[in-house]
Amino acid sequence: MKPPVLLLSAALIFWGWQTGMWVFAIPMAVILAGYRLINSRWDFSDDDFRRIANLCLMILIIVLVSLFTTNRSIYLVYNLLQWFPLVFFPLLAAQTYSVNESIDIRTLFVSLKNVIKAESNRVIINLRYPYFALCILSAGAANTRDISFYIGMFILASIALWFIRSQRFSPVIWLCLILIAGSLGFIGQIGVYQLQQKLEDTVVAWLSNTNSIGQLTDSTTKQTSIGEIGVLKQSNEIIFRVASNTPKVSPGLLKEATYDKYKSAFWVASNSTFTAVQPDINGKIWRLGSRPADNSTLTISATLNQGKGLLRLADGTFEIDELPVSQMEKNKYGTVKVEGKDSAIAYRILFNKSLSLDSSPTEEDLQIAKPEREAINQVINQLDITGKSPQAILQLVDSFFIKNFRYSLKLTGKNQQSTPLSTFLLQTRAGHCEYFATATTLLLRAAGVPARYAVGYSVHEFSPLENQYIVRSRHAHAWTLAYINGRWQAFDTTPADWANLENANASKLAFISDLWSFFRFKLSSWLRSGLVSNLFKYGWWLILPLVFLRLWKFNSKNKVRRLSTKHVLAKQVAKADFAKKDYEFYLIEKRLNELGLSRYPSESLKNWMNRLKEELPSSDLIEDLTSLVEIHYRDRFDPQGLKEAERAKLKSAVQAWLVMLQKHFHQS
Repeated sequence: MKPPVLLLSAALIFWGWQTGMWVFAIPMAVILAGYRLINSRWDFSDDDFRRIANLCLMILIIVLVSLFTTNRSIYLVYNLLQWFPLVFFPLLAAQTYSVNESIDIRTLFVSLKNVIKAESNRVIINLRYPYFALCILSAGAANTRDISFYIGMFILASIALWFIRSQRFSPVIWLCLILIAGSLGFIGQIGVYQLQQKLEDTVVAWLSNTNSIGQLTDSTTKQTSIGEIGVLKQSNEIIFRVASNTPKVSPGLLKEATYDKYKSAFWVASNSTFTAVQPDINGKIWRLGSRPADNSTLTISATLNQGKGLLRLADGTFEIDELPVSQMEKNKYGTVKVEGKDSAIAYRILFNKSLSLDSSPTEEDLQIAKPEREAINQVINQLDITGKSPQAILQLVDSFFIKNFRYSLKLTGKNQQSTPLSTFLLQTRAGHCEYFATATTLLLRAAGVPARYAVGYSVHEFSPLENQYIVRSRHAHAWTLAYINGRWQAFDTTPADWANLENANASKLAFISDLWSFFRFKLSSWLRSGLVSNLFKYGWWLILPLVFLRLWKFNSKNKVRRLSTKHVLAKQVAKADFAKKDYEFYLIEKRLNELGLSRYPSESLKNWMNRLKEELPSSDLIEDLTSLVEIHYRDRFDPQGLKEAERAKLKSAVQAWLVMLQKHFHQS
């Protein structure tokens, strides 16, 4: 039993409602609903259906590329699912207006092309129910978090099931059972949704590698790797790009977040309240401070996590341009977080490093955690920096780390007798940037210089291929912000050779992934350009004309025959003749077909007889025909069949009935 075409139209409207794709859903629903009004049908061949399937594949590739350039997270799957009804609509429309209203599923697979002509191996399928299920699935992928989806899905599913229900049961009982099933399903889906959320969060975190350094920085708390054992994980993945107006000068450090309180390997931004930053009238310029006379610019191309994240900014950034977000917030430490609908973003920052837009120092910027005081004081006494000027203090601290420490990715773990930071300062004297930045911040505080802990990225690798700087995940960095001469200044004591040591550990085949990353970046930039954006915005209207153009080509070049519904019915009956030619009753059915009284493909003989009572001039003919139907059923379905005498009697009765039919038509 195939579902009514109007049910598919309703499913398309439901899909458009849930996903917001009304511009596609309404025309598609109208095309299917016109099935009853348009009398013409097309005689598509297997090759025609294969070409239409290739058209669907082309649409799928276009949609996939478009989505991939704007969202490269696991949630791309959900976005892609929402487009499936549009992708496969040409195939359903062709089947709906085809003579046979079904297709050989082998025509959808290129690998089965050579076996298409084997009639005995045909696998016929009607796409209506699968397409109906696809519309419901795509509507669910929109993740509309209210009861409207469940109610709509329940109503549509109930209507679909109504047409295939067993006639043995009362409609009242069936309705009661379907209502009970719907109620239980609603209760159960709440628990399933909670389980899905838990699994989804786990899988997304795993696939996104959110635990690796430099990913998904928290604006309020930063857990360092201080005190851990093993080797610090490194990733060669390119995560953003920086274009400078002076390429020969490295942009240096780009900050993501700042913290002021250290305790047990954690840095915390105390009293970190975010306030909204309002854009200019055009919505793409965000001002963080007053514009100075001189400034430098950087253009940063990056991605957000589901449209949210922290911006990477240079010290003294006072303006951000061309940023496609809907919301921006900033805290007193200069940390800026944004939120928008696009994952891929590109923005320009204007900055002057002589500016200091972060808040003035507080008591927290001079505090030292109690467990670290003994080691910090021991180093301060060794350096003899008490009472010296801030600039002299910075020089002594920098010289102390250069002469006595080395950079290492090995994590030595904890010492039972002292804290990991104390062990780093007094014993191992080897570690990564988090050790150096934390120790430097606390040493400056002990010497009376306000200091904070900053995290972000070091921008130093220039790519001749891209003609801009590329920043990898392993370029994530930590440093100190020292308050000198009335402004916050970056102070980095990590040994300068840390980047060279990390480069030495990188894979020799990294250039392959770099080329692929560059290709994706250029394709994404091209698709985000104004011309291409408008093409994708309005170019979808070309899809339906392409479908009709393809159908016209079928009709002109491939000799696809356009038939009326009357001819279609006659063709379907004639196609089934070969299966009936061995039965005497076939002569009666053939004669009635010639007179325009054909039996419908899904109509039983008894229902046909009831309809003929209203169409034939004499009801006596139908009474005689009813008895012949009973004998015909014995001839066709009785395992023992008819005896020779009975078959001869049936043959003469059929001939006599045909003569009576001819007389009645001559008399009328």
